[in-house]
Amino acid sequence: MTTKTTLTPGTMPISLLPPKVDIVFKMLFGDERNIDDLKKFLSAVLHLGTGELAEVFLTDTHLKQEYLEDKLGVLDVKAKLANGKVLDIEMQVRSVPEMRHRITYYNAAMITGQIGESGKYIDIKPAISIIITNYPLITESKKCHTRFRTLEVDEHFPFNDLQEINILDLTKIALETDDKLLGWLKFISSETEEDFMAVAANYPEISNALNSLKVISADAINRERYENRLKAQRDIWSIEDAAKVKGHAEGHAEGHAEGHAEGHAEGHAEGHAEGEANALQNFLQLLNSGLSVEEIKAKLVQTNQNITTKQVSKS
Repeated sequence: MTTKTTLTPGTMPISLLPPKVDIVFKMLFGDERNIDDLKKFLSAVLHLGTGELAEVFLTDTHLKQEYLEDKLGVLDVKAKLANGKVLDIEMQVRSVPEMRHRITYYNAAMITGQIGESGKYIDIKPAISIIITNYPLITESKKCHTRFRTLEVDEHFPFNDLQEINILDLTKIALETDDKLLGWLKFISSETEEDFMAVAANYPEISNALNSLKVISADAINRERYENRLKAQRDIWSIEDAAKVKGHAEGHAEGHAEGHAEGHAEGHAEGHAEGEANALQNFLQLLNSGLSVEEIKAKLVQTNQNITTKQVSKS
């Protein structure tokens, strides 16, 4: 019989940092001291036997300074099993159109990164990606946990077992039928004291991870890193949004002008597509300009105002 863990309301002296923020997830599951919790989580996701999880090695355990200063940096957890399988676990909270391509690219890099010039193909071990999203990335399915491999189109047998991609969608937790996995997903998505209390009461196997999160949350340096990470993400997302507005405005203006000559619908479509391209180009140029975040935002706002003024004067 499973013993439930009781957590008394008000016993958390500080607010716990949310595990679904990538830097908190990295501090929790990317620490050698919490390797048993990582094993339990991997067991719930991948249904691996105790033999395969007997030894799990973290291959990147430090929050390197360049990661903390890189506003676009990926803070993932990289691990390797005793049988050679390589794993990458990543938390994603913002939806971007190219995410599927990016996941495929990184999974392929886990394959190619295993052999050098003198390496042998036969030595390649399976590469497993686990992506936890806070938005519906896989819209074709209602499942919370979707698992992908390379399969034959008609008969669905695997080409090999070298590539596997797991998507865990936190917005579909209510649809998860595996209770073991459900407990971990509820823990990762928790934000309030009540959330954590409910998880602790119903899933005692997660109690150690909760205690580790308390230790992480009580550290002033960790909380500062968390706040800085949130600020950096907000700044970069603000720049992205402003760049998109600028690109769409420029594309719309050009498409509108061309539309008079080529047809309104065609000109509008071309303008929208060109706007997307302009947005990306503007965004990359500004990131490499050396300007501060506030200077970049001010520049984009001024440009948008100029474009709007021109459109009004032409109309």
